[in-house]
Amino acid sequence: GSIMVPMQWSPPSEKGSHYLISFAIGATTVNISLWIIRYIYLCFYYESPVAAYYALPSFHIRKMWLPGGTCGLLWSIGNFCSILSVEYLGEGVGYSVVQASMLVSGLWGIFFFHEIRGVATVTKWFLSASVTVFGILFLSYEHHEK
Repeated sequence: GSIMVPMQWSPPSEKGSHYLISFAIGATTVNISLWIIRYIYLCFYYESPVAAYYALPSFHIRKMWLPGGTCGLLWSIGNFCSILSVEYLGEGVGYSVVQASMLVSGLWGIFFFHEIRGVATVTKWFLSASVTVFGILFLSYEHHEK
């Protein structure tokens, strides 16, 4: 739960939505660097730049541009909102509320995708989810206005 910690050290003029730009640049730089490292590794492994290129996974751009772009847009909106929640509520409360998204994912997994089956297993999940909700509620009492 420390993804937003660097924002706490940034100057006041660079917090909030301004932090999103540096986060995006950093994430893009690291992602591209890892792809380059993977390509270089494959060049040595296959001893051919062409074979290394074809060993990389395909992006399936024609098929994935709409669902992938939509998912990326939704993730970016969620990331922006999580930055705002951490900025205004603080690390303890804001990020705990953001992590409550796992509860929504769990509900999708239970009711739509049927990933968790059996009354006992679903009951244990709901008990665990209740502990999480109570933890978020108790943390919210620790929030003090500036």
